[in-house]
Parts: sequence; structure tokens; C-alpha cells
Amino acid sequence: MRRVLCFGDSNTYGYSPVDGQRYGDDINWPGVLGSLLGGKFEVINEGKNGRTIAFDDPYKEGCNGMNDIEACIQGHEPLDLVIIMLGTNDLKVYFDASPQMIAENLREMCKLVRAKTDARIILASPALLGDQIEFSPLHLEFGRTQVDYSFELAPYFEKIAKEIGAEFIDLAMVAMSSDVDCLHLMPEEHEKVAQAMKDKVLWIFREELAQEAREEEEAARAAELKRLQEEEARQQAEEELRQRAEEERRLREEEEQRRAEEMGRGAEEEEGARLRLQAILKASEKETVKETVQETRGLNADFVLGNDIGEAEQESAGTIEISEADGFSARSEKEKMLSGRLYICDAALRSEAAEARKITAVYNQTTNSEIPKRTDLLNRLFKKVGKMPYIEPPFRCDYGSNITVGDEFYANFDCIMLDCANIKIGNHVFFGPKVNIYTACHPIYAPVRNQQLEYAKEVTIGDDVWIGGNVTINPGVHIGNNVVIGSGSVVTTDIPDGVVAAGNPCRILRRISEADKKYWEEQMALHI
Repeated sequence: MRRVLCFGDSNTYGYSPVDGQRYGDDINWPGVLGSLLGGKFEVINEGKNGRTIAFDDPYKEGCNGMNDIEACIQGHEPLDLVIIMLGTNDLKVYFDASPQMIAENLREMCKLVRAKTDARIILASPALLGDQIEFSPLHLEFGRTQVDYSFELAPYFEKIAKEIGAEFIDLAMVAMSSDVDCLHLMPEEHEKVAQAMKDKVLWIFREELAQEAREEEEAARAAELKRLQEEEARQQAEEELRQRAEEERRLREEEEQRRAEEMGRGAEEEEGARLRLQAILKASEKETVKETVQETRGLNADFVLGNDIGEAEQESAGTIEISEADGFSARSEKEKMLSGRLYICDAALRSEAAEARKITAVYNQTTNSEIPKRTDLLNRLFKKVGKMPYIEPPFRCDYGSNITVGDEFYANFDCIMLDCANIKIGNHVFFGPKVNIYTACHPIYAPVRNQQLEYAKEVTIGDDVWIGGNVTINPGVHIGNNVVIGSGSVVTTDIPDGVVAAGNPCRILRRISEADKKYWEEQMALHI
């Protein structure tokens, strides 16, 4: 069994931001990780509320991780893996520590770990502080600067992991702090952390686990072979016992016969006469039975022979009906394209694309005074259009017939939608300028790609979404409802409901909270 030590702060301990109690092992991420890994791993939770990497907190005694990590390692030896998830508490205002300083302290902690154990190490960069933390119960310990610093921890931690030969995981890409105090994790976020940690741990021990699986399979085969050999030996022993019993029975019969002969020696002639008579009678019976059997066999042979010939003649005279399988028509290239299979842009698709270019050419020549004409052209071009669509020319697409937009859709200048697969856009969606949506994909393997084969993946965007300028949305991406995507982002993975996301690649920055709602409703009231 492999022993895994989880050394962290309150988010490892399992502190609940709702009631201040500790989550049970069925909720906190080390406990869930142990359940996910199964019987080949033992996961040890060494989380402590307020623990830092190297600072002595004046308001909480005994929280300096540098002072107790050696004792933790010695108390749980032997260890195969140490997971260090610290750094959040080192950001507190009164420590006045930069991300670089915190990372250097983490490097020193890793040296202590290396000196005490040969276990492998995972460095986990913690989840980001919520950007409303300055208004939370923790506002005296964390402010706006600390929120910004929390974004900078991951690159420094990853660099240290590479230098010391450790594995790294950025939990900001996995889980988000709660809206309650903008620091601690809710139960569903603990589940996400445990899932990500499980994947990382299994990857680290992949070779050993594969070898164990092979050894277990070989052991199972050996056990099965042993069982078969034992079964064969048992059957052989039973056969030997049967033969021994048969031999003993034969010897008993011979002994009984010998005794009978000794007892009947005085009447030997009479007994001999009786036996001879009995033998003659038995021989006569056998001869009679033999003649009867020969006669019966002759009759049966004639009957069977005649019956077989009749069946053969009947079979020869019969006919065998063979029905041909019904044929089927192959899918068109457009059907392949829309189903996500490899396809070639044939004459039919080129014709459809040419028609779309004619419509967009006319559309891009219209002016702001020709709104009804624009709406009519969009209804001709798109698969489905909601109420009051508005797209600033110029606009480009492949076919148009695979695009669906909801009510009050707005796209600024230079929007491009490559709709080789369906593009579905919900209600009240706003695009900044130069937003590009791509569904077209090409095979990574060049010999196939060089055959002009391609494929496509559907893109969907929910309701109430704002996408900033110069955003690229890659094939297969699904964006939820009530989402803001920052300008210049490259969206490569799905984005859930109710978040602000940005970057290349695009990642979640924070949730859209009740504080946002309250602030903007107040601003709207002032405007009115």
C-alpha cells in the first residue's frame, strides 16, 4: 500500500466557510481522494487551519509549516508521496510577502522534505482569492493586492516544481473559492480538487501500477493453472483409489473362490458337473442372441440404407432460396460534415458556400438605414434568427445555414463564423469587434490531412453572454449562460454558467456574484 501525506492549510483540513466546522472525510478533498484511489493507497490528512509556509502568525500560534513538516513526515513514515498545498495564508497583509518571496520559502520547505524522505512530491498552487474578499469577514487579513498576488503564485510554484523534479498542479484551474468568505472551498470544489489530485497521483505511479496489474494477472493465471493441476491430481488420485478398490475387490473374490473351493473339495465332481452344465447353457444362450442380433442388424441396415437414399433424392430435388441483402445509400458529404465525421468539400458544399458568399456580399454593402433589408438577408442566410438581430458589416461565414441566433443578438465589426458544424447562439448575446468562431478541424496526421479531408465540431453559446473584442472560440467549445469573456481570449475548453473568464488559453477568473448584481443595479438606478 502506498502512503500519501497531504500537508496543507484549512482547505486541506476541511474548514467550512458556512459554519466554521470541519467537513468529514466524505467531503474534504484528502478523504475523497483516498476513496477514489482505493485500497492500494492510504491518504493521510495533515491540514491545519491558518498554516503558512514559513511565517509565524502573531494571531495564531503553531501555524508555521516549516516548523512541523519534519515531524509530520517522521510520524507517518514510510511515505511514497507528499502533497504540499500551501501559500494562501502567506499572502496575509501583515506578512507583506511578495509571490516570489513565498515561492522561495516553498523551495526551502521542499529541501527539508527531500532531506527527510525519498517520497515523491506534488506542489499544488492554491485556488485564487475571491475578488470580493476585501468586503468579506476576512477583509482585515486580505485586500485587493493579495487578490492580485494570488494570481501570481502558480508560475513561481511551477518553476520550483521543475527545478526540484516535483509534479505540479494549478488548483486555480480546478476549483474556485466560495462566495461566503472568498477563501475557503465548498463541498463541490473539494470534490473537483480530489478528482484532479487522483489523476495526478495515478499518473505519477502509472508504471508501478501497470507492473502490479501485470503481476496480479500473472498471479491469477498461475493460481488458475495450480487449480487445474490440483484438479487433475485429485482426479488422478480418485482413479488410483478406484483401481486399488477394484484390485482389492478382485482379490477378495479370488480369496472367497479359494475358500469355496477348499470347502467344496469333497463335492468337486458334482460341482464340476454343475458348472459345466451351466457353461453349456450360457454358451447356447449367447449363440442364440448372436444369431438374432445379426438378423436384426441386416433388416435395420436395409431399412436405414433405403431411408437415406430417399432423403438424398428428396434433398437433390429441392431448391434453396437465397435473398440478396438490400443495398444502402452512402451519406452525403454534408451529412458527414454535420455529424462530425471526416468529409471532403464536394461540389454540393462548394455551391452552398458560393450562395452564402453572394448573400454576405450584398449584406456587407448595406448601410445603417437599411435595417429591414439586413434582417431579411440574415433570415435568408441563417438557419434560424430571433427578434431584432444586428450585425455590423463586414460579416463572413462558410454556409450560414448552420448558424442559429436568438433574440437581440448583436455582433460588432469583422465577425467571422466558420459554420462547418452547427453554431448555436442564445438570447441577448453581445459580440465585440473581430470575434471569430471556428468549427472547422483538420486531422493531425498529415497524410490524411493532405487528402483534403476535414471534420467539424459544434459550438454553442448560452443566453446573456458578452464576448469581448478579438476573442477566438475554438471548435467544440460550449459556453454557458450569464458569462463574460474578456477581450483577446482564446477559448479552447468549455466555460460554465455565471463566470468571468479571460486569457490565452481562456480560464475562469471568478464567479459573477450577488455583489456584482447589487453594484450594477445601483449604477443603473443612478443613470435613470
